[in-house]
Amino acid sequence: MTRVWRTLSFVAMAALVVSLPRVVLAQASRAVIGQWTLKLGSRTLFVLDLEPSSGQSGPVRGSLSRPAHFATSDGMSFSNVEGPTEIDRIVASQWEGDTLSFTTQSPKDANDKTIYKLTLKDKNDVQVEIHGIPLPPFTLARSPGGATVSDDWHSGQRYFPDDDASSNPEMKQIFADDQSARKSWPNIDWSTVSKADAARRAATMRLLNAGALHSGEDFEWAANVFQHGSEPSDFLMAHTLAIIALRKGYSDATWIAAATLDRYLQAIKQPQIYGTQFLNPDDKPTTQEPYDRTLIPDTLRRLLGVPDLSSQLHQLQKYDSQRHSDGGAPPQ
Repeated sequence: MTRVWRTLSFVAMAALVVSLPRVVLAQASRAVIGQWTLKLGSRTLFVLDLEPSSGQSGPVRGSLSRPAHFATSDGMSFSNVEGPTEIDRIVASQWEGDTLSFTTQSPKDANDKTIYKLTLKDKNDVQVEIHGIPLPPFTLARSPGGATVSDDWHSGQRYFPDDDASSNPEMKQIFADDQSARKSWPNIDWSTVSKADAARRAATMRLLNAGALHSGEDFEWAANVFQHGSEPSDFLMAHTLAIIALRKGYSDATWIAAATLDRYLQAIKQPQIYGTQFLNPDDKPTTQEPYDRTLIPDTLRRLLGVPDLSSQLHQLQKYDSQRHSDGGAPPQ
C-alpha cells in the first residue's frame, strides 16, 4: 500500500483549528469516536479504532488494523488479500473543516506514514480516503466494538462489500418467467413472447439502475434475460452482465458469457467463435454459420463449459434430425 506523508507548518495547523469554534470541533470529535469497520461480505478488511486524545498529537488517537497486503483499483473490490494483520498507530490528527485528517505509522518503519481523510456521513457511517491516492473513498460502518481483521482470505479471490448479499427475489422471478415462456417449444407464440421479453428486459434494467442486483446469481439471471433480446446492444449488455457475474465468483456464468458473445458476433454479421448458437433457417438444415472454428481451441471451450467441436457436430445432427418432428434446435 502506497504511503503518503505531508508536513503542515504550525501556522497552517493553527489557522485550521481556529477556523471552527472549539465546541463544534469537540462535538465532531465525539461523533467519530468508536470503532469503524470495512466489511467484505462476512469478512472484515479494515478496523479503525478512534479514541479521544488530550495530547499534542491532535483530537483523536487510535489505530487502523488491516491485512499486510491487499490490492484495489476501484475502492469497491479487493484482491490479493493476505495476512498477517498489521496495526498502524495514529500518530497525528487534526480537523480540516468537517474532515478529520489523521496520520498512521507502520509498526515496521517509523518513516512509513499514511494520511487519511475521514468524513462523517451519518451516525453509523464514515467515508475514508487515502490522501494522494486517486481512489473513491471507502465507507466504514460503526461497529459495537471487538471487531478484528479476518484471517481466512483466499489467494486469487476478489472480494466485494456485498459478497454475502442475498439474490434479488424480483430478479429471480423475472428469470423464471423468461425460462417458463420457452417451455412450450416448439409451440411458442413468438409475437407474444417477444413482447414479454421486452418487458422483462425493461424490468431488469430498472433493477440494475436502482443498484438492486448484488449476487453473481443475480447478474447471471439478468444476462439470460438480455440474451433473449432483439438487438446487438441487448446481447452486448448480456455479455457484460455475465462478465460481472464471473467477477463476483459465480462460475456458473461461464457458459452464458460465451453464448452472449457468440450471439452478439452473429448479430453484427461476424462469425461466432465458441459454437453455442444453432440456427434454423427456413427450409434449410440447422446451422451454426457463420462460425470461425479455428480461433478457439477445444481446450478453451471445455473450460467455458462449451462442448468441443466433435460434440457440437453431433448436437447439430441431432437438432437437424428432429427438425421435422419437433421443431429443430430449441431456443437458447
